[in-house]
Amino acid sequence: MPNRQKLSFSCFLLALVIALCGVLSTGGLTALSTIHAEVERAFGRPDPSLDYAERTWFELLLFANRETLLTPLNPQAQPKSFLITPGEPTQGILLRLSQEGLIADPDSMQILLQYLGYDTQIQSGEHLLSAGMSPFQIAQALINPANLLIQFNLLAGWRNEEVAEALVASGLNFSVEAFLEAANHPVSFYLPHRSSSETAKSLQGFLMPASYRFRKTASAEELLRQFTQSFDFQVTREIEEKLRHQGLSLYEGVILSSIVQREGVIAEEMPLIASVFLNRLRVQMKLDSDPTVQFALGYDEQQNTWWKNPLSKADLRVDSPYNTYLYPGLPPTPICNPSLEAILAVANAPSSEYFYFRAACDGSGRHLFAKTYAEHLANACP
Repeated sequence: MPNRQKLSFSCFLLALVIALCGVLSTGGLTALSTIHAEVERAFGRPDPSLDYAERTWFELLLFANRETLLTPLNPQAQPKSFLITPGEPTQGILLRLSQEGLIADPDSMQILLQYLGYDTQIQSGEHLLSAGMSPFQIAQALINPANLLIQFNLLAGWRNEEVAEALVASGLNFSVEAFLEAANHPVSFYLPHRSSSETAKSLQGFLMPASYRFRKTASAEELLRQFTQSFDFQVTREIEEKLRHQGLSLYEGVILSSIVQREGVIAEEMPLIASVFLNRLRVQMKLDSDPTVQFALGYDEQQNTWWKNPLSKADLRVDSPYNTYLYPGLPPTPICNPSLEAILAVANAPSSEYFYFRAACDGSGRHLFAKTYAEHLANACP
């Protein structure tokens, strides 16, 4: 939080002369009481710590500069990040605001901050500001903690419930239920030109894992648009065409990518894992994927996780369309939000003769691949 700094006497004197000239030229606004009312109407009540003389000085100065302080420099400007470091002096902040084209007059801005008492309330952190905001609006934003940007890491392999829980834990002003309800809109609501031929009934699978920054006041709908716009930007038409060459629509490709994401521990193995599942789909073998069963089971209270591990024999018999040990083909929807890496693994899956894989016994996270069931059994841990 910056320390209060006083304007120089010469700066005050110059501004006062300008203010008085403005007062004398306005005819009906010559009385100080009228100026007081006008300044309070435009900017609000002054900081209670100001004495009468200080308040009067500031009101005269603000009256003279009110047009500058209430007018944006560029109404069409886009928001941009503005970082304030802890303890940064107010004058330094105002100078940088001017240098970055957000305000025109640092001196009048400092008058405003001191009049309102904002100069000692500026929040350190990353703000989202725009020259489309008036200097007065920027001043209000600088002291508002809700205007600070937070960084959120949407992790690959999270299902929507996990995304919602992490967002709410970050301090956002909506509930898990509200986020999930919004995420249950058809994909066409957020990706209209990418899903016209698809049957997706929720955004599961379309929330692109990445690091995001947004205000704490962001709504669930705003965040979903940001997540899906990232998907739309990264999953190009070229990738979509490669999925078609694998015999998959875009939605089917996302479903399979979500399985590959949960199965793969070593990123470089993902394309080969994808090739196993593609081979199985082509000969109508069941996928026999543990993560699809984990998704079907939902939240496990005992393990405190959405991804129960290990699975019991009873778990593998759960009657659900997501249980790929019981039902052939792909599950009805993605089981998580896959990374671009997992989607590319499916799109660029190599041709292979493998139909089986299992975890290696050395704890490395790698897998052993097999062409036949006999080889698969032989790869079992002793």
